Amino acid sequence: MKYKLAVLLGVLLCASGIVAPTPAQAIGFSIEIGDRPYYNRGPHYWHHGVRWYWIPGHWRWRHGHRIWVHGHYAPR
Repeated sequence: MKYKLAVLLGVLLCASGIVAPTPAQAIGFSIEIGDRPYYNRGPHYWHHGVRWYWIPGHWRWRHGHRIWVHGHYAPR
C-alpha cells in the first residue's frame, strides 16, 4: 500500500511541475515606426572627404508590385 501511495504521489508531483519546474520561455517583440538611420550621429557624416546624407525609406512600384525600399546613406 505504501509503495502505491509513493508512486501516486511521485506521479502527481511530476505532473504538477513541483519537482522539476521548467523556466518560462518569454517571447519578446518590438514595433518600430519609420525608417531610422543606421548611425546615431545624425542625418549625415563625413567619410573620406565626402559628406553622406541619410535618404529615408519609401514605397516604390517594381514589376507591378509595391515594395518598400529601405533608407540608406548617399553622397551629396
